[in-house]
Amino acid sequence: MLAVVALVIALAIAFAAGYFTRDLASRKRRAEARRWREYTEPGWLRAAAPANTNEAVPVATGELGQMLDRWASRARARRAG
Repeated sequence: MLAVVALVIALAIAFAAGYFTRDLASRKRRAEARRWREYTEPGWLRAAAPANTNEAVPVATGELGQMLDRWASRARARRAG
């Protein structure tokens, strides 16, 4: 029984090490690709911000932005009933 527990623990450690190694290699590869293409992250893209916040969306400007804002407000009004 102890051998089975040790085997399961060893398997779990190996599995976690594989995922860590794959993640590390992927991060290095992506960083190298960004350096190669002289990538600069756009100002509007905030990778650190969580997706489930209740932050207000910045107001769109210009004709297209106004049109999209009207469409969104109409869609909200239809959903609200």
